Amino acid sequence: MRLAPSAEEVQARLGDAWPISGAVDCHAHVFERGFPLAAVRAFDPLPYPLEYYLAWTQALGIRRCVQVNASCYGLDNSVTRYALDECRANGVAARGVATIHPEIGYVELEKLARGGFVGARLMTSRIGGLGLEAFEEVAKRCLPHRWHVEINVDACEEWVVLEPRLAKSPVPVVFEHLGRIEGEQGANAPGLCAVLRLLDKRPDFVLKLSSFYRLLPNAGFKDVAPIVKLFARDFPDRLMWGSNLPHPGLSGGAPDDLELIGAALEWLPDSVARQRVFADNAERFYGL
Repeated sequence: MRLAPSAEEVQARLGDAWPISGAVDCHAHVFERGFPLAAVRAFDPLPYPLEYYLAWTQALGIRRCVQVNASCYGLDNSVTRYALDECRANGVAARGVATIHPEIGYVELEKLARGGFVGARLMTSRIGGLGLEAFEEVAKRCLPHRWHVEINVDACEEWVVLEPRLAKSPVPVVFEHLGRIEGEQGANAPGLCAVLRLLDKRPDFVLKLSSFYRLLPNAGFKDVAPIVKLFARDFPDRLMWGSNLPHPGLSGGAPDDLELIGAALEWLPDSVARQRVFADNAERFYGL
């Protein structure tokens, strides 16, 4: 289990750049015992109970978050619903991103909306029976509730194929995990160029800075600095920070959370950009 740092450690490692006023963690998961896992899943989660996450938000001074239903739970959103209720009970404003069936009924979706869910998640291959081929139907279900669709891909090049479909989306799209970039393409990768074109074309599309350390599997996470700086320069009002706690599905151990935050702070050029990325953009998009 990942323990929260002390407030003293946060201050020592992040210095005067932290805290960010009104910071929003726009991407986190909770793994509680007793909630059913999907029969088909990519990983078995290690426990990360809500009390651990709340201790982390307390140490960082974060009072707003977005809880995302993890793929290992399939179409069962009960653990995330629990997390939303408990976050609010503990003074942390929260929104949720669910995983839904393309044929979900209006009443069931309305129940999720009343519980604080504001979007639906799709992934390349991790949710049994639900892949990116369901995008149009899921987006159609989201439209009456003014939800967005959040997308996570395995390989960055998938965005090239998805581009014409996403361009016609009836609802906002959140680019979650941009996928692995193979080779030496870096910021010139065709998939990243497709994401940039979509952000330019659709002012209602946004990007999460939550798992950037996964972009370059054969390099250190600090090598993604040019990519993050590119998005921050071109779309400072559409980039949102998330912790991705507790970094599920990674082999070889989870990264250092404070090191990741420190790197993001270093890559953002000034206090105005930091305020947008760590707080204001997510506040506006999620209505927090």
